[in-house]
Amino acid sequence: MALRSGETITYCMMPGMQRYGAIVQSVDNDAIVLHVPADSPAKLVPGQYVMISDASDDVDYYNEIIGREGNAVRLKRVWTGKRGYFRVDDRFPVIHKKMNVGEALPESRIYGGYGQEIAELETTDDTMNPRLWRMLVDINAKLGLILEHINVESEGLTKAERRAVNISASGIRFAVEHDDIGMGDLIEIKMLLPTNPAVGIVAHGKAVRVEKPVAGTTIVSLNFIGLTEEVRDAIIQYTLKRQRDIVRRYREQDQGA
Repeated sequence: MALRSGETITYCMMPGMQRYGAIVQSVDNDAIVLHVPADSPAKLVPGQYVMISDASDDVDYYNEIIGREGNAVRLKRVWTGKRGYFRVDDRFPVIHKKMNVGEALPESRIYGGYGQEIAELETTDDTMNPRLWRMLVDINAKLGLILEHINVESEGLTKAERRAVNISASGIRFAVEHDDIGMGDLIEIKMLLPTNPAVGIVAHGKAVRVEKPVAGTTIVSLNFIGLTEEVRDAIIQYTLKRQRDIVRRYREQDQGA
């Protein structure tokens, strides 16, 4: 189903995931005009990217704000796709391992971002010297970076090959150097998403497509299995940010042409 005038939708400001309510004022093939509440906390300004979710379907609409007059916000359509499943191309460290038949799949997990909660606190109680508090925050942040590096290194990702991948929250596709992976095989994936800070993920997938375009090379497409909400959200956040960066680069190229 498509967006319709008068329909109530939710939207979020990219790359955040906080959702706000609005009403579709008008819609056509090129643009969408939203009516946002006067008390909306979202700062909707031209150049900002917005993702609209339609309550009546499972599709997300990725847009750029191109104008605003009062409560009316005009959006330029950029991309439309299945909810939460933006597919992007990138290159980052990936390690894969074929699981044994009948082997139980551990829960997917995420590591990274240590020290962020304390670093984000801007105030403390009156009993602590502010300069001492800031020193503790800085030390905590540095320790967090060390812990992140230790975790990444323990998973073997510091020396892992950077691979060209196509990834979404539903699955991943990449090339391998051997051809022992077949349809239906279960694969463990370790990857380091190039965010700031970097996010390490251990997940599992089922081979749903195996291609051999040239001798000695196999391209494997996996559907993720049993992702936790934390892991799924981390992948979605990364793909949305990657998509936004790609759109911005294309726009800059168009302006420079």
